[in-house]
Amino acid sequence: MNARQVEKFVMSYLEATGCDIIEKAKGSVTVRLSPEADKRLTNRPYYWGFVERTGTPPETLTFGWQFGRDDDEAGEVEKEQTAPDPQEAAASGLSPLGFGVAPVRVLREDLYFGSGRLAQIFGAVRDGGRCVAMFEEPPRGRADRLGSNPYTAWLGVNFKVDYECDMKREEMYGWGISLATGYIEERFLEGLRGRKLTPKLPSNVHLLPNGLSLKKAMSQLEQALERKLKSGDFSWAAEAEDRRQDELRRIRSYYDPMIGRAVTDEEKENLSQRLAQRESEIDWQYRPRVTLSVMNCGLFHLPGIH
Repeated sequence: MNARQVEKFVMSYLEATGCDIIEKAKGSVTVRLSPEADKRLTNRPYYWGFVERTGTPPETLTFGWQFGRDDDEAGEVEKEQTAPDPQEAAASGLSPLGFGVAPVRVLREDLYFGSGRLAQIFGAVRDGGRCVAMFEEPPRGRADRLGSNPYTAWLGVNFKVDYECDMKREEMYGWGISLATGYIEERFLEGLRGRKLTPKLPSNVHLLPNGLSLKKAMSQLEQALERKLKSGDFSWAAEAEDRRQDELRRIRSYYDPMIGRAVTDEEKENLSQRLAQRESEIDWQYRPRVTLSVMNCGLFHLPGIH
């Protein structure tokens, strides 16, 4: 995901969870989280337990997010901003102090693909079980008032693929499959960007019967993506395996002589256990692996027979 895609995803999440957008600029946003988003992103279970027990108005956190990584400004920096008036300060959950107004604490962070905060937002979307059902709105003036337009149901899925060894790389795939015919479109979610979608069924529309169940469609998508991944370049895995073997040889060359010189059985056993532990750590760090996971999905009803 590039910076623009990250920004679009995050803004969609903020709007869906009812967050208060304080300021939006090109490549950045200042936002006061909604209670729902604050619970999922700020790791404050004791605070929210207190709020729910006492009925106290919640004070959610405010973030300033920069989309795209800037190494000169990487890391989290706290910046004090002054609220424009006491009413806005009260609305934010902060009380005026003395004759002035309370400063709003804004947590500044960089959001880029691979950052911890973005991974946390991905997790919040996934854990929330968000699976939308949408219909494409017919263009105005083109609706057939005397007839009914056929709509085909598509299952659209955002997959995340992790390539891991002592390094890590992530890829996103937005695929879709027609529930009527089983046809798979690899650029499906990209094709939705120019469509106007609504959660309500438009008038003069009938839904075509599905030939695939959701479970079967998801299985076919996963199998097709696995076939694509298996045909990719795995030279990185061979290189990671070479590094793993080098590390194992190095650590064994250190422990084997010590085990051979050990006087007592107890000393040999302790050294052998330490060697086994180090081998396990090296195996976990260097062994190449590919993990496929589902980020989110949706059922999209689009005009035509596909």
